[in-house]
Amino acid sequence: MSLLTQQLKNALPTVDFHEEEALAPHTTVRIGGPAEVFCRAKTTLELEALVKFAKSNEIPLTILGWGSNTLIADRGIRGLVVRNEAKELEILETNESEKIDPHKVEARWQHAESKAVMPQFDSIVYDESGSESVRVRIAAGMPLANLIQILLREGITGLQWFSRIPATVGGGIVNNIHGGTHFFSDYIESVEVIDESGSLRELAAKDLDFGYDVSRFHNSKEIILSAIFRLYRGDVKKAQAIIAEWSRQKQLQPAKSLGCVFQNISAEDQERLSLPTPSVGYIVDNILNLKGQRSGDAQISEQHAAFIINTGKATADNYLALLKKVYIETKTKLDIKLTPEIFFLGFTQAELSFLDA
Repeated sequence: MSLLTQQLKNALPTVDFHEEEALAPHTTVRIGGPAEVFCRAKTTLELEALVKFAKSNEIPLTILGWGSNTLIADRGIRGLVVRNEAKELEILETNESEKIDPHKVEARWQHAESKAVMPQFDSIVYDESGSESVRVRIAAGMPLANLIQILLREGITGLQWFSRIPATVGGGIVNNIHGGTHFFSDYIESVEVIDESGSLRELAAKDLDFGYDVSRFHNSKEIILSAIFRLYRGDVKKAQAIIAEWSRQKQLQPAKSLGCVFQNISAEDQERLSLPTPSVGYIVDNILNLKGQRSGDAQISEQHAAFIINTGKATADNYLALLKKVYIETKTKLDIKLTPEIFFLGFTQAELSFLDA
């Protein structure tokens, strides 16, 4: 047993720690080396204790949720890796006199989403803002798929737009995920975090720097514990219809991937290049002609060229080689610096230096 594991076991005897745990099974792309020490946080209090202990003892700490947009290096991750599986949910009292303005995000992605991914989206979108509102506090480790069904059983709607997105609540907040024409930030009132000093803080939505696939958590070292959402006592049958249609469309997306690798390009670049869509998948397929390209068992998907998939036993180096090729060729041929939608864990600065070139 390593000194780090012994230190953690002594301080937190109820937590089950594992050395050199393979992290590939904890990601949707099934790629990644081991964690030096790994554990699961089953409750928010357990997560809080782990985070505070790691911070106070200067132990390198990584929090994993669903692992759906994280590429882990083949060498793995040093320090403590915690998979957040806290799933508490509490329906709160709602003061109808309190009105919050949802954080609206400039939606450069909407054309590609509605026309390319979900052609009939415009026909099923509807507005729930006239429905009775309800506040719900939800733990960051709650999987979205579970959450949406739990809420619908309680007659609560609003998050149906995010069905079939493989994420936890915490990951959804970090990336301000979008579904159809809706962003997660549309529904968030506040977020409870542990800050860099180890103190608990409640942050209002207006302070979270929400944008297209981004939030303040991309640049801060705060750990999300839970969030309060402002949702609706809405039409459950309508919500279920959205889920059914969204699920049907999402079946077209490739498995064993990290989703779209890069953000869509800006409207300005789209206009400059006279492209029919801002989709990076269109660029990869029709301009770079890289659809189907392989590096080992990693492949630019034949089904959707914005995805890189693991067709067997792909390594992180395989995946990164394809990502790098797309990035460099787009920059060289189109003078566009793409923005990755995924996170990189365990890589050296030198290995990712091409992103700063």
